[in-house]
Amino acid sequence: MKPIITLIFFLFLSGLSAQVRTHHIFDNNMVLQREKSVRIWGWAAPGEKVKVEFNGQLKTTVASSKREWQVYLDPMPANREALDLTVSGSTTVQKFSNVLVGDVWVLGGQSNMEFDLIRIFHGDMEVASANFPEIRLMTIPRAAGTEAREDFERINEYDSWYGRHDEKGYWFVCSPKRVETFSGLGYVFGRRIHMASQVPIGLIDVSRGGTTLEAWISPKKLNEMPENSPLLQEWTDKAEAYDPEEDLKNKILNWEKRILSRKKQGLEPGPKPTEPSPKADENYNYPGSSYNGMVAVIAGLSVKGAIFHHGYNNALSDARPKLYESNFTSMIEDWRNTFRDDNMPFGIIELSAGGMPQTMDNYESCMMDAASYIREGQFNAYLKLKDVGFASAYDQQVSWYHPQKKVELGERMARWALATQYGLDLSWKPALLKEVETADNKMILTFDKEIRTSDDRPFDGLAMADSINRFFPAVAEYFSMGKDNRGRPVYDRTKLVVSSKFVAKPLAVRYAWARNPLGNLVNSEERIIPVPSFRTDNWDYPEAPYGKKALDMHRKLLRKRKAEAQKHTQSRQFVM
Repeated sequence: MKPIITLIFFLFLSGLSAQVRTHHIFDNNMVLQREKSVRIWGWAAPGEKVKVEFNGQLKTTVASSKREWQVYLDPMPANREALDLTVSGSTTVQKFSNVLVGDVWVLGGQSNMEFDLIRIFHGDMEVASANFPEIRLMTIPRAAGTEAREDFERINEYDSWYGRHDEKGYWFVCSPKRVETFSGLGYVFGRRIHMASQVPIGLIDVSRGGTTLEAWISPKKLNEMPENSPLLQEWTDKAEAYDPEEDLKNKILNWEKRILSRKKQGLEPGPKPTEPSPKADENYNYPGSSYNGMVAVIAGLSVKGAIFHHGYNNALSDARPKLYESNFTSMIEDWRNTFRDDNMPFGIIELSAGGMPQTMDNYESCMMDAASYIREGQFNAYLKLKDVGFASAYDQQVSWYHPQKKVELGERMARWALATQYGLDLSWKPALLKEVETADNKMILTFDKEIRTSDDRPFDGLAMADSINRFFPAVAEYFSMGKDNRGRPVYDRTKLVVSSKFVAKPLAVRYAWARNPLGNLVNSEERIIPVPSFRTDNWDYPEAPYGKKALDMHRKLLRKRKAEAQKHTQSRQFVM
């Protein structure tokens, strides 16, 4: 009987290989990108003729010897009418219904992008109001690896953190039921664009919590950059030295430490680890691995643009801000290449605030944190590249590293998109520091537009350095231009005069320079747009070394510096 069973099994597989199949990104309820050639692709038997029909267009091709096929639909205007997409082979037909033509946006980053809509502040209201049948939602299943994936699975993925299953790999029509566990920030962004433009919107979430930036860059790009060589070698060494028992032991120790931290914040502990991490080269933070599993898997898809919210896992005690800045710029270029659009709009939401709030009691020690330098790297990428937007996030503060204030961030990012991509007359650019001068014991800062405070209180969040690079709280006032003909004071509201009673000869000024900083500077006309954090010095954060012993010493030095700064703060008793 074995030969017969084998023959039947062979014939079954042969029948499957003859069936035409599209990539899983194509599904009922999807949105196809308007005003661009739209790539449709999949697999079929070698030499099989494939026919694609949509919106009056008919495209044909023949599958290659590797079973691959693709066609390009001609550019189309937005279409709110539900249409069918039909893909036919020699023996099979796939028909997708309720397809719209509009704009497709990719949502990238880590947990603060992934964070569920239902759990953000005002999330319950957003969910209750989410009746937008022309917004469509897709979440790519979690995957990682050293090789780029060709396709993803449609699965009911288990989330061990929340003890639930999430359907991923399907397009869903936006509704209160379907939007609850979707990216909160991403949804608010898409919802606002749709409401203003009345264009169908497709949102594809490719974010994953706990990821470093290097995980989201293609291996090809990473290997083209000499500055990444030590990082790549370190991961290679980890893969060779992998010990699952030791790994699980360390995971449990770290979990026990997090329990104490979460209890202090009034939070429940997460689930205790029961399995070791994947081998280093299977880890979602292996350089390029999350890109391979969740971005490369939809490479070549026609999209409108992407937004990205990231930074936490690169702002820990092993932070390398200069490397981050270089990689962040490269990642944007890499994603543009992935989606075959050198000018693809890319919106940056900077690293969110979180952790211990900065106060006068911990003022200087809070400034000695990698987070501000990571934000600086993100901001410099915005300044360096074209067709890039930027939204500050440092002011949306809570002590948790997952601040639930996501509505404001989604709206800020949408302002950029609506102004630059949809032709709306909306301001979105933040005021930028353009000139610094020193006058006696003061420093005069000049911005490219008028600024004020968000709360009508005195300017807050400015710090001034003395001759030995110690930072002290500073005060600021507008630059006085004298008085008008009625004796009333006249001010230049593009200039701030900064001083500190603790500093006689100032060397530098920093603003909002902490993980969870003080700071209330905003644009005068658009008070919802914060002035980005900045510094006038070039005293960089020490890049973490490679190797466990050197890194341990580095961490010890950082702790020592913070402790010294805290003693310094306490001895001065900063009272402004």
